[in-house]
Formats: sequence, C-alpha cells, structure tokens
Amino acid sequence: MPREITDRERVVQSVKTLAPTSELFDEQNGRQKYESDLEVIVQGRDYGNGKRVGPYVRLLEFDANEEIMRQGEWGGNTFYIAVEGALDVGVADEAGVQTKIGELQPGTCFGEMALLAGIERNATVSVPSGNKAVVLEVDRPALRLLRKLPKFGQILDDTYRSHGLGRVFEELHLNAPNVSGELLNELKRVARYVVYGKHHVLCEEGKPIDRIVFIKSGWARRWHGIPIHPTSTEVVMAFGESIGVDFLGAGRCLGLEGVENAVHWKYSASVMARTEALEIPLTTFSSDAKLREELATLFARLCGEKEFVPQPIEVIADLPSLKAAEEEIATGVVDGANLLVMDMDLCVRCGNCSLACHKVHGQSRLLRRGIQIERPVAIGKRRLQHALLPQVCLHCKDPECLTGCPTGAIFRDPLGQVDIHAADCIGCFDCATQCPYDAITMVPRHVPAEPFSAAKTIKNLFRLKPSPVEAVSDGDDVVAIKCNLCQNTGLNPTGAKRQAYSCEENCPTGALLRVNPLEYFDEIGGVRGLVFKDQTHAIGRNIHKSDPLARVWHFIGAAIGVAVLVATIVGLKRYGVNEPMFGGWLTMRWLTGLSGLAGIVVVMTYPLRKQIYRRRAGALRYWLIVHSYIGVVAGLVLLLHSGKQTGGLLTTILYLAFDVVILSGLVGVVTYLIAPRIITRIEGEPLLVEDLETRRNELEEQRAEILKKSEGWVRSEIEDRIYPRFMSTGFLWQQIMKRQDLKAQLAEAREEFKERTARIATDDEREVLISAVEATVTLRRVDALLLLHKSLRAWIPAHVISTALMLALMTVHIVQVVFFNIR
Repeated sequence: MPREITDRERVVQSVKTLAPTSELFDEQNGRQKYESDLEVIVQGRDYGNGKRVGPYVRLLEFDANEEIMRQGEWGGNTFYIAVEGALDVGVADEAGVQTKIGELQPGTCFGEMALLAGIERNATVSVPSGNKAVVLEVDRPALRLLRKLPKFGQILDDTYRSHGLGRVFEELHLNAPNVSGELLNELKRVARYVVYGKHHVLCEEGKPIDRIVFIKSGWARRWHGIPIHPTSTEVVMAFGESIGVDFLGAGRCLGLEGVENAVHWKYSASVMARTEALEIPLTTFSSDAKLREELATLFARLCGEKEFVPQPIEVIADLPSLKAAEEEIATGVVDGANLLVMDMDLCVRCGNCSLACHKVHGQSRLLRRGIQIERPVAIGKRRLQHALLPQVCLHCKDPECLTGCPTGAIFRDPLGQVDIHAADCIGCFDCATQCPYDAITMVPRHVPAEPFSAAKTIKNLFRLKPSPVEAVSDGDDVVAIKCNLCQNTGLNPTGAKRQAYSCEENCPTGALLRVNPLEYFDEIGGVRGLVFKDQTHAIGRNIHKSDPLARVWHFIGAAIGVAVLVATIVGLKRYGVNEPMFGGWLTMRWLTGLSGLAGIVVVMTYPLRKQIYRRRAGALRYWLIVHSYIGVVAGLVLLLHSGKQTGGLLTTILYLAFDVVILSGLVGVVTYLIAPRIITRIEGEPLLVEDLETRRNELEEQRAEILKKSEGWVRSEIEDRIYPRFMSTGFLWQQIMKRQDLKAQLAEAREEFKERTARIATDDEREVLISAVEATVTLRRVDALLLLHKSLRAWIPAHVISTALMLALMTVHIVQVVFFNIR
C-alpha cells in the first residue's frame, strides 16, 4: 500500500518543482497570480456549513514492485505525475502475462487518457524492483483550475496525444500482427493523434485527398451531392434522390482511396461528437509504392471499407435504420455506458417504474420524459419500435457532470459506473446544470424515513391506482442525486451474479431495459469498424428482442392449464361430482375445490410481490405471466367445481364474482396488448397523463379566447360548423381507429374549410378560423389519448372489487363447507 506524505512543505515543494504545475507559483505585480487556486489544490478551502472544497492532490510514496495503476481499471477520477524515481510501463496479453514497453521519468504525466477519454487504463505502471518512487496523485476537479496554466495545458495535451498514438499502434499490432516493421516505423514518423470537437469539418468534396483519417473513437457523417452545414440534424429524411449520406464510427477510415492514386474527395465529412483519430498525412508519407500499397491493404482490412462514397438515398434499402442511427449518434445516447430504454409499445403507463425507484432510494430518479427514437424492430423490418430514453443517467463515457464537480463528489467506480458520494456533495448545482440529459436532481439532504404501516400495506394490495409518490419539499441544504444502478441496495447483494435494477425488475410488461447502446441498437453495428466490433459487453439479456424465460413461463402456464382442465373434465366424466374416488372420501368436488383454492393462493401472491421493491423477488413481468395463467385455470376449475347447479344465493354470487374476475382480467390483458401500441402511434412524443390534462386545459382556454374575439358570421361558423364537426364522438373515434399523424390530420381539417375561408373571409378572419380548426382538432387528439390512458385502468376497478368480493364470499363458503362436514 502506498504511504501518503502529509508534510505540507514537501507537497508544496513537489508541486512547485514539477513542470506541469510550476506555473501555480508565478507572480504578477508582486503577488502570486494563482494564489487562490493553489490554496484549493494543495490544502483545500472550508466554506463553512460543512461545505469544503479540495485538496485535490496527494503525495504518495510507493515501494518496489508496487502498482500505481493497473491495466483494465476504470480511472476516471485521478491522474498522476511522477515526482521521484523512474517507473515501469507494462501491458498484459490475453493470458495476463505482463510485458514492459517503456519507462516514465520524473515530471511525466500518466493516467490522463482514462480520465479525459472515459476509457479503462490501457497499461500498468509500477515501481521497478529495488527502487522506490514518489508520485503526485491529482483528482479530476483540479483540472478546471490547472487548465488555466498555459504550460500545464500544453504538457497535458502533448502527453495525451503521445499516449493516444501509442495506444493506436498497440491495437494495430494486436489486430494486424503481420504488419511490417518498415510500415510501423513510417507511421510513427508521420502520423498524428488528434482530437476533434463536435462539428469539425474533416474533408470537403472536390478537394484533393491529402491524408487518411482513422477514427479511434467518436462519430462522423459523410455526405455528397449537396452542401450541408456541419450542425444540421435529421439530414437523412431531409434529402431526396442522388444525395448520399452515411455515418462512420470507431474503427472506420476516410481517405483510403487516395493512398495509391492522387484523387479528390468524393464526399464531405464532419464530426458529430467529440472524436479522436489517427491522421496520416499522405504528402509526407513514403513515396515507396510498395509501402503505400501495404498501408492501403492494412487499413482496408482493419476497417472493412468497401464503399468510398455514401450510397444515394434512393438505393438505401433500409432508410428508417439510417435515420435512427443518425438520431442515436446526434443525441449522444450511443456513447452511454449503461442506457435505460423504454419500449413504449409495451409500456402500460402504470408508473410502477418511478414508484419502485422512489421506494428504493427515497426519491424517484426516473423521469418518464426524454428522447424518443423510432427505429425498426430489426434491420430490414418495416415494423417500428417506439423507444423512449428517459431522463435517467446514461453513465456517459466522458461525463460532463464529473468534470464540473468541484469536490470530486461525482466519481467513476471500479466497474466504470458514475455515482455520487453524498457526503462530499456541497449542493452547488454545477453537475445538474451541466448534464445534457437533465438526469441529475437536487433534493433535500435529509428526508425523514417512511414509517412502516400494516394498514397501509394491506390497502396497497387492493389499490386501484398506483401508490402516489410524495413530493419532497425544497430546502437550502440540498444534495445531488442520480441513477446509481441500484448499487449498495438490497437488489444487488454481495456475490450477485447479475445486476438488478428496481425499475426494470418492477415493470409488469418488460417495457424497461438497461442496455449497452452499441449492442442494443443494431443499426449502429454497420457504422463501426471491424477492429471495434467485439469491444463491447452486454449489460443483460435483450428482452425487447427475445425473452426466452418469458417463453418458458408461457409454455409452463399453458401446459399446466391444459393438463389441469383435461384432467378435471376426464375426472368429472368418470366419477361425477360427488362420487367417492379410489374408495375413499375424496370426490371431484373436493378435488376441484382444493385445486381452485390452491390456484387462488398462487394468484394472490402477485399483489404481494408488487409490494416488494428493495430486494430481489424475481422480475414482476414473470409474476404477471404466472398470475394470468393460474388465475384463468383456477377460475375455470372452480366453475367446474359447482357442477350443473351453483347452490344458494351466496354461492351463486361467488361464481358470478369468479366470472367477473376472469373476464376483467382477460380484458386487461387485451387492453395491455392493444392500447399502448395505438397510443405510441398517435401521441407524437410520449406524454404523461398530467401533461395531457395540462395541455387540454390550455387548448380549452385557447378555444374560449378564439370564440371571444370572433364575431358575426365567423363566430357562427365556429359554433355551428367547426366545433360540432371536430368535437363529435365520431371524430374522437376516428383519431383512434385511423391512427393518423396529427400534422396530416390538421392538413385535412384545414382543407375541409379551405374553399369557404378563401372565398369570403378576410386575412384576419381566415386566421381566426384556421386557429379554431387547429385548436379543436388538437384538443380531440388529446381527448383520444386521455381516453386510451383511461382504458388502461378501466378494467382494474372491476377486477379488484370482484376479487375482494370473491375472496370474502370464498371464505364464507369454506367455513360453511367445513362446518357442515364436521357436524
């Protein structure tokens, strides 16, 4: 273990003598220019009220053979500067055998690539045998202060590029072991490692090809046939025939066609996100034709390049996939390490995901608003998936929140996940304002724990609506919270073989899923090069594409159902209802009654499971499958239990309650299958019921205002024709049945009144009439969505009330049977 050197004078002296940090001691007009920054970095500053910033450096002494950083670790929180003693740099092969590849001298920065690029450590740095070393450990928050120093910025930039270049050559050697030493030496001589900012133009169509660009990380867009501004979005759908567009990711090349022959760029290209690349200038590359041919062959093999010009839009067979890929790259969601996806075709808008998050963490960290992407369910398929990417932490590879935190409260853990250490958070709001996905919320630091209530628990079993999430009051002492993937909770105990998430575990239909975006979005696969195809790892099974466990439960449920019903019918035909079986007391009435009772007991475990949030109890979606199958089977068995007569009044009511339970449950299953798919097709973007109700009130006020400022024949037109036409029940159902896009429906509605408004109305009158049409049609669309949302709940009251009545009457029935049989 390293020993921390706490002697402040020695720490200050080390910072002063190191080239990257020496400028902290520069003077201006007789005073230290960076005195305040130096104080925070070296000793920290206390702002009172328990809020402290810094220190950001530690001076550490390591013994011989001790490792300072290890290859494969996530090191997004610190980097190092060697102070005393040389250090060994080694890399491990697939078998784990370490090979020394270099040495680091005092004054050298290392570990900065993992911190700045959001990647794992790519080498192991250790102390040589027989020596000791002193190293300055620098926390990430120090970067925003140290970047003020011109020398530090230049040294860090040069070191980063040097290490990046070495990493690329290492990967080239691993993936192309037969490359000649002559080519490698020539590449090391002329190649540059560059970092491009978003929207940087890489090349322009028609200009000579002067370099190869090998994308190490990031994304680029190519196009030809029309000028595009680099900041343009939704380019795919905006173009027509003869216009070519495509996208390139890590492991792809630009400019290979210019290696052996002097040609011009046949396309333009720009960067869509922060991108790191290897640039090989062809003007200074060897004039040896054989070496150039080897260069072209090497990168063609590594990158899998076949097309040097983007395909025209009209010949692209799967345009929706290309459009989806563009949106996924432009929004940055593909760069998340752990992305939450909601399949809105499966989402029944129950809110159980947000409730589960609230139950586990005290405040819900899941907001069901965010980025919506329409994409094919599979490459080449016409059916679209409507995916919502909620405002939940993506655990970005290069998180902006982590860079902005002044105390280092936000950190990357050893698994690469971004988390917040609440004790170090000073509530400055920097992270919340910098997160581009609004995934960080500020809440009061101290929230009273919810006391246990048995009455409330029983009440929740028969609740008709989801349990409300209580709002947390604001206060001065706040702390940042975000999704931490349910780490350090009962859902992920020590030794668990898989990661569990409260939102995913408690979704009744499997609509929510935590994914690796590079694997989940199939359309991105063709964008990335061959070298990087296998460098991602799945977070879990993609149940949106295939859920084998669900199929197993469906099979088991169907098999049990068929077997029980067949056995019951055969038994009734053979023994009748009251005839003793096997020469004993057991009859088919007793057997069916006990079997039905056992089924009811199993069915009632589902509402009990819904109250479990803080520990693992199996995914709720599988419980719902079992609940549905066993419920139907139990109900049918109990109906057969009665024979041809139901008995007295109470028994008759009991069987009627059975009927209502089964029918309402089946209606719920059908509704869950149909209603979400209709909603996703007519809502445009996912909206919560609260949003729809607010929008409805706004439209009602707008309609009243339109009517108020209209007069004469215009008022009569609105009251007698427009409002009755579009507020009719028939037009409401037309919204649901036709599933027409709102823009198209608005165009049709305007067309209905076009002739009349164009013929007799003034410009002002025409504007009022069109506003009335648009407001009314939009209002009816909102009404249709509210109706569909309500349909998802309409069956629940009948199901819950009939279940409660059934259980009460069943209890009475059992008491009666036991009493009369004992007597």
